[in-house]
Amino acid sequence: MYSTAPKPQTDSNNVVKGTPIAGFGYGLPIARLYAKYFQGNLSLASVEGMGTWAYVSIKAEPENASEHLPISSKMRYSYTTKKGSDWT
Repeated sequence: MYSTAPKPQTDSNNVVKGTPIAGFGYGLPIARLYAKYFQGNLSLASVEGMGTWAYVSIKAEPENASEHLPISSKMRYSYTTKKGSDWT
């Protein structure tokens, strides 16, 4: 697998120290979920020969920021009329 992340450190027996998750493609999806959770967004801009930039925008004013929590109770869901965000 190709990755720009540094190789994980190993001890004298070639046993990897810790659990590296770099290079598996989890970073941007998790960052986008966190941004959406805080009513923000993550966008990417790529320029050939220059690289890719990731922009995270989050509402900074306390009165504009809020949390959209998923409804986990089926009983509560059946009696609510307000639909929550689907995180898309």
